[in-house]
Amino acid sequence: MSTITGRLAAPTRSRSLRHWAARNRGSIALHAVLLLGLLVFMLPIVWSISASFKGKTELFAPVPGLFPARPTIANYTYVLRRMGTFPRFFVNSVVVTGGSVALIVVAASLAGYAFGRLRFRFRDLIFYTLVLQIFVPRAGGLMAQYELMHALHLRNSLLGLVLLFAGGIAVPIFIMRQTFYGIPGEFEDAARIDGANRWQVFWQVIAPMGAAGMVLVAIFSFINIWGEFLVTLTMIDDQEKWTLAVGVANLSLATTSWQDAEILPYGTTAAGYLLAAFPAALLFIVMQRWFVRGMMEGLKF
Repeated sequence: MSTITGRLAAPTRSRSLRHWAARNRGSIALHAVLLLGLLVFMLPIVWSISASFKGKTELFAPVPGLFPARPTIANYTYVLRRMGTFPRFFVNSVVVTGGSVALIVVAASLAGYAFGRLRFRFRDLIFYTLVLQIFVPRAGGLMAQYELMHALHLRNSLLGLVLLFAGGIAVPIFIMRQTFYGIPGEFEDAARIDGANRWQVFWQVIAPMGAAGMVLVAIFSFINIWGEFLVTLTMIDDQEKWTLAVGVANLSLATTSWQDAEILPYGTTAAGYLLAAFPAALLFIVMQRWFVRGMMEGLKF
């Protein structure tokens, strides 16, 4: 009896599967395209991870494989131990990125509150003029920034980099303005009725409600500044003050001066870039919930 029931149920399941596939044909095609796109975008990352664990023999193979046959940590050993400047580059990146992000979050929050909640003359004109800076490439004004930094005696210093990066707040101001603009005015009115002044209203009521937007600004700013290369290379001549992005880019030159049977500049550079990208990836993973919430609140029109 069970055999007959199973034979009758098999065609039924097959028809149900065909009906489900027919109804969800568009969704299946979309997911297939997205999966293919994910594989294409992930391939360079997978290749870099694989290359960082390969020795010289495998990297020089006529047909290199995607995964290392004999994994080695010689590339990471060289970057972390034998290249003594890597920890210094890491500290410089932490100082520059941390200082810049803190200034950007504070300045963008204050400016976003002013543009989103206050009423003053030429408010919209100033805001949209500021937003136009988004479309100006950083390299376009690099020479003018170089001359200005040199005139202010801020070139070739970490403080100069912090102030320079903190000046690029067009996008953060836009995000914070949209965040504060979407907060109902009743909260602010209630605080004013209770006797709070403008600063108390901002710091104790509005700012906590816009925390998701601040986190979004912090994540965006961290990623942009942590991996920034062009401005740092232009403004810093002293190798002791290089950040990770510039230091890792010069790993291939440093590797050629150290002879070893296991390493190759290509492998050490891959290891260096992965180590440099790890803090940004970790920050995004940890703050992913706040990132999505900030995107929902801070990018509404």
